[in-house]
Amino acid sequence: MYDFYKILGVERNATVSQIKLAYRKKAKLYHPDVNASASAHDFFTVLNAANDTLCNEKKRKRYDLKLEYGKSIVENSSPVQQPHRDPAYRRNQEKESYQPKPGEKDFEPSHPLFRFFLFSILFIGMLCIFIPSLAVYHNAINFGVLILFIPGYFMIRDVVKSILLGE
Repeated sequence: MYDFYKILGVERNATVSQIKLAYRKKAKLYHPDVNASASAHDFFTVLNAANDTLCNEKKRKRYDLKLEYGKSIVENSSPVQQPHRDPAYRRNQEKESYQPKPGEKDFEPSHPLFRFFLFSILFIGMLCIFIPSLAVYHNAINFGVLILFIPGYFMIRDVVKSILLGE
């Protein structure tokens, strides 16, 4: 990793105007149109990256963190998302950043209605098991209908879990 401060020849606490002045001086010396050496183009590319990084406040903060602490901290941090140009696509930051307090539930079901919902699903699950098995017992339908056992089983299992866990 390059030390952009050394490349530009400025201190770490240099202002943006000092960085731009140092960049212009170095750019006059190492621009590929002026300097014909083979390494001038590569150095000028690094010089442009140094100027771009150190003149942008956010990039400079990230770069300083990389220099100070190494790669792992900065790479693990989440990238800053820029808002979309169109206001219709901008997300509501308050809704996205809301975190429930400890002990606070996101969804508090009204118990009678929630219990009714659970027992209606339990009833449908029992029907998915009982009716096909009764029809097969009386030779009205073939065994292929018994595939309805699968959703019936999962319905009953999930309802019993919800009731026992008190969700």
